[in-house]
Amino acid sequence: MWRLAFILCLPVMVICQVDITALGNQEFNRLDIDQDGNIEPLETQQYFERFDANHDNRISRQEYAKEVETHHVNNLQAHSILLRLFDALDFDNDNHIDGPDYSDLFIAADINNNRLVSQLEFLRYFYDLTGIDPIGK
Repeated sequence: MWRLAFILCLPVMVICQVDITALGNQEFNRLDIDQDGNIEPLETQQYFERFDANHDNRISRQEYAKEVETHHVNNLQAHSILLRLFDALDFDNDNHIDGPDYSDLFIAADINNNRLVSQLEFLRYFYDLTGIDPIGK
């Protein structure tokens, strides 16, 4: 009986999982504004500027959540992961993401210190920040 219950629940378990690699790739592509395969420091700042609804050069959790929702409508798991990401990106714990946080994000993700963040570097850092390993890792 328990086997039948497990088999019946399996599709639900699979549907509820977020493909963290696909989500990471999607976020990388949004950050790579010039689509050259690398993220540069200016692109990091430009990416986050779109979240700043009140133009105070700081992104509140509420502003971030609203922007995330526009790209992940009806995907509560992606929304939850990206809100967790906000908390991880708020390096100075002031409940906002701003210039110093962008810099810290870029420096931490730039593993080889070449002032560019490749897609592989970004994904590795994205997995670390979200605390979710890709399937098969």
